[in-house]
Amino acid sequence: MKRQIGFSAAASALALVASQTASAQTANPGDTGQTDTVAEAPQGADDAIVVTGIRRSLERAADIKRESVQVVDAIVAQDIGKLPDPTTAAALQRVPGVQVSTNRNNELGDVRVRGLPDVLTTVNGREVFTTVGRNFDLQDMPAEALSRVNVFKSQTADLTEGGLAGVIDLQLNRPFNFTDPTIVLGGRANYGDRVDKINPQFSLLATDRWDTGIGEIGALINGTYSKSDYYRATTVLFQRRSASTAPFNTPGLLLPGILQNFPQQGYIERHQLNGALQWQASPSLEAYVEGFYTYFRDRGSRNGANIQPFTNGTTITDVTPGTSCIDTRVRNNNGNNPVIQTDAEGEETLTPYSPQTLCQPDSITFANLVSNQTTQARDLNQRNKQIAGGLKYEEGRLNAVLDASYQTSKYELQNITADIGQRLESLTLTTDVNGHAEYTVPGDALLSRDNLYIRNALIQNFTESRGKLFQVKGDVDYDVDSFLSNIAVGVRYAHRSAKEQSVNLNTATPGGNIGTGTEATAVLVSDTGLPDDFLVLGSRAPDLNNGSRFYIANPDFLLSEEGLDAARAYFGLAPGRPDFEPGRQFDATENTLAAYVQGKYEVDLTGSISLDGVVGARYIRTSRTIGTFVPGDDDTFDRLTAKTTDHDWLPNATARFKIGDDIQLRFGYAKSLRRPNFGSLNPAITLNQSNNPLVQSTGNAGNPDLKAQKSESFDATFEYYFPSGYIAIAGYYRDISDRVIASSAIETFDGIDYSVSRPRNVGQATLKGIELSTQYFFDFLPGALSGLGVQGAFTLADSKIGGDDPLAGYPLQGVSKYNYTLGLLYEKSGISARLVYTYRSKYLSLDATGEPTLRPISQEAIDAVAVPALVTYARAAGRLDFNIGYDITENVRIDVGGTNILGSNTSTYYDYPGYTDINNEMAYDETTYSVGVRVKF
Repeated sequence: MKRQIGFSAAASALALVASQTASAQTANPGDTGQTDTVAEAPQGADDAIVVTGIRRSLERAADIKRESVQVVDAIVAQDIGKLPDPTTAAALQRVPGVQVSTNRNNELGDVRVRGLPDVLTTVNGREVFTTVGRNFDLQDMPAEALSRVNVFKSQTADLTEGGLAGVIDLQLNRPFNFTDPTIVLGGRANYGDRVDKINPQFSLLATDRWDTGIGEIGALINGTYSKSDYYRATTVLFQRRSASTAPFNTPGLLLPGILQNFPQQGYIERHQLNGALQWQASPSLEAYVEGFYTYFRDRGSRNGANIQPFTNGTTITDVTPGTSCIDTRVRNNNGNNPVIQTDAEGEETLTPYSPQTLCQPDSITFANLVSNQTTQARDLNQRNKQIAGGLKYEEGRLNAVLDASYQTSKYELQNITADIGQRLESLTLTTDVNGHAEYTVPGDALLSRDNLYIRNALIQNFTESRGKLFQVKGDVDYDVDSFLSNIAVGVRYAHRSAKEQSVNLNTATPGGNIGTGTEATAVLVSDTGLPDDFLVLGSRAPDLNNGSRFYIANPDFLLSEEGLDAARAYFGLAPGRPDFEPGRQFDATENTLAAYVQGKYEVDLTGSISLDGVVGARYIRTSRTIGTFVPGDDDTFDRLTAKTTDHDWLPNATARFKIGDDIQLRFGYAKSLRRPNFGSLNPAITLNQSNNPLVQSTGNAGNPDLKAQKSESFDATFEYYFPSGYIAIAGYYRDISDRVIASSAIETFDGIDYSVSRPRNVGQATLKGIELSTQYFFDFLPGALSGLGVQGAFTLADSKIGGDDPLAGYPLQGVSKYNYTLGLLYEKSGISARLVYTYRSKYLSLDATGEPTLRPISQEAIDAVAVPALVTYARAAGRLDFNIGYDITENVRIDVGGTNILGSNTSTYYDYPGYTDINNEMAYDETTYSVGVRVKF
């Protein structure tokens, strides 16, 4: 009886999905929501749709792409709790039009869909977020928890608004996706080559369904745990300046202001728990409750042997001239780029400067320079919780869904910075060794505690962010017998709140500072009275003496309350965490009411050609209040509040021509929007003064008048499906208005220059491109060779910033023009294997216009009161990954895998006329190997 009811529920769900285009916010299997325009059959309904192995997961993904009325790509788990890659972002890099990059803890992140990071994330069709942002950190949701991921690249009226670039829907398992009692245990050991440690990863899923006197009830619970140590080192030639000023007073040389080495080390811990209850109360009515909890912790530090040649007493010897030369403007008092200053009448002028021609040496030796050995210790915790429930009604031609959910998100950061330093007898810099710099320090000075001084400051940063979202929606659709085959309407209300508060206490060292005019009163660490465990040898720096370690302030000491109180006492501070500062907090509320109407049409044009699609529009009313505190009189703070109300219409239309059973052509138009982040709307300005004379003071300011970004997109695809494979070609064009960017400029407060970052709406940007994807299995080959298959994807993405922005003419940040993936697959006799290479071409990585770095300038522009743009690019790179699995029995499977097995790294450079391919940063990416086992009961 249970299996019959399972088939009935599966058939009902499948019929609903196929007929319905309503409700992007639905949370139930086979409902509306992000899955409503995608044909989805529940797992376990019959042998034909059970997902086991690489081939079946790829075929399921192709089916989803084929049946959708919009442009969608999907990633389907190869087995229960087994996406084809170790993280969600790693899996998404295989999707045409999606680009990712490596973050500080050596995981793939920064997901961009068709060049844009402005992606709405949903879980089971419901909007999710992380604290005060608009995005959801994909690192928070482990890949083992997911059954599939849908990437919607075009908007329809039933999809929740907010994804300028598209929507990424994370699908969790539910009990009615299974017909039999199921328990799945998974375990994995992951080894990082650079960190040289083995880490655990576990998962457990249990589900069952029961016939009862009140209908069928299903329950599922799924939990995951993982811990991973990480190590990622970077080598940076930081901020070029002229040697014409003190201490060198040597014309003609372009030198880095700081020779940075920044090893990052620490660990990440993840917990995740999700569960669901489904109740088929009658053949027409289903009720459900589900939710998830995620916990993410990153405890680690960024440690730098940041060697500073521009300090008192440093001299130059043994210069090997280079050929990378630029004409530039040099600020007279410090050798940096001049900045714009504004007088009382509002007239703008440049700070005094002189034109110079400068060349970067191939190598150079500095004598008697300062090594600043910094520790930036952090303990970051993120928690997300969501509980949801609803009703689904299906009777005849009528389908209706009522769904409500509540999410909370909390972020806590403790970030402590402490500096020590010493004088080094000498250092030799080689500016380019296979794409990165190398530093050589003779002797073992970096391995000695004897000559270390306290430097600069103790910086305490504590930040707490909280976000809440209540959302409720109702959707109804009705099948009709006409050209218009289905009509769907829906309404959604969402109440969002956000709050952030922080303190940034920057306390200068009680003594002097070596490398400055106060060196005579500098204090040795050994004379501070701090305990011995204040110092520790940090991780190796790959480009410093071929992998030298160096002493730093101990991160564990700084992150412990006892150790931090000892440091506070030396700096003359009271024990305990400082109070949050009124000027560093904001709160916001946002109410959204959206309604849509959408119709699905179908018509047979000839005996072999049919046309279908959807036409609809979505209306959104958004009202927002954001408040903060600004300094008033007599050390008080005054409340500052900004309110806005927006009305938006988002129309859409799609058309799909089906030619026979195998060929499809799609055309689509849609308008989408992206609301600004709450932090970007904060009307206050916060300043962070640096106590390191070689580090620029910084500031951040919001803009309550920011408009939502708007995009109009056009899509066209050609798809050909054939036995054992398919080929698809897509073209797209996107025109973006009121684009929001944040960039820095030098501003002066109380006589101090700050690099202040401000967001703004600027002109427009365009995106256009071509996506090609294919997969094929060679079933015609004899014997074991018939298990071979291939997959591939290629993306050409052409982006350009328009308007009068300083970056006009440049590509969008983070967008590679070329991306491709090539995969060799095998599935036969219980063996599943995959070898995949993913490549992306260079991309603009950083807008550094607000930095004091020197930049080339033409003779025509040399007297203009303007600061030319300054950007860095990331070099082209590729990653090779593999995975091989074997079914020991029907219920036991083992697999081994590796990511980035060729040891690819991320490096950035400057590239200007006459100043080509000049190294900026090298970041060493991790290579990971893993062994796992999965057992089903």
